[in-house]
Amino acid sequence: MKFSSLLVTGALTCAAIAPARAATLKVWPANPQPGDVLTVTVYPAAGETIEGVGMAAFDTDAIKFYGRDGGVVRGFVGFPFDRQAGLFPLRARVMVNGKEQILSASVTARKRYFPTQRITMSNKGTASKMHATDKLRAEKVYVQSKMKDSYAAPLWSGNWLMPVSGSSSSGYGRKRYVNGKWWGQHNGSDIKAPTGRTVIASNSGRVAMSAYLPALRGNCVVIDHGCNVYSIYMHLSERAVSEGDSVGKGQKIGEVGATGFVTGPHLHFETRIGWEPVDPMKVVSGGIKF
Repeated sequence: MKFSSLLVTGALTCAAIAPARAATLKVWPANPQPGDVLTVTVYPAAGETIEGVGMAAFDTDAIKFYGRDGGVVRGFVGFPFDRQAGLFPLRARVMVNGKEQILSASVTARKRYFPTQRITMSNKGTASKMHATDKLRAEKVYVQSKMKDSYAAPLWSGNWLMPVSGSSSSGYGRKRYVNGKWWGQHNGSDIKAPTGRTVIASNSGRVAMSAYLPALRGNCVVIDHGCNVYSIYMHLSERAVSEGDSVGKGQKIGEVGATGFVTGPHLHFETRIGWEPVDPMKVVSGGIKF
């Protein structure tokens, strides 16, 4: 586990015996399902100052923590869609007043069923795109490179909005086969809508990426909402924002299209904690509280 670079730099020397007073690690919700956003909070004991936190959980190697009032630090982590029900112990290394404390917590996950979807694509370019693994990998690495340096405070506020009006055609976590071959689980939600329909920012933030990515995503916009929370909008016919722009909740960022690897016009909408995809419909219905 690495210590959050936002709170402390340098490596630990040796572990110290924890004092009688100790910080507290809390994780919410205590009974998550795959696709949920987990809020991880470290509360200092009276007179303590939290100087750094090192914590890995699920598929996230280093949870990023951010300071709140009262010396509390908080981070978010996505509960992956491929996890089963059961008990998941969690542990954090916390640097407090120059000494290391080991804190523990746990969550008991509930099962979630994801249906299987079989997609048939008959256009001539389908096979070449499916097997262009180098191009798909390069595109993924490029997008990841734009999602490294999230703003160190919440840029979002209040409720989250549906980015476009339309009908759901494929939900988060759905198990997908394309032309009979395993394609993976769906990282977001597809919203069927006609080409040209306005797409808005689900919440406020800054544009981390606005680019045309032909291998998979087509015209794609990524918004950094701060605290390692991102939303992604794919297959747009038009992009209305540029990298570095500040956007308000409900602001137009593009229009529905069918660019990239698609069967027809729709918006692919994702929310991610770092690189971990979480259920965007749960974010819209329940929000994220810092």
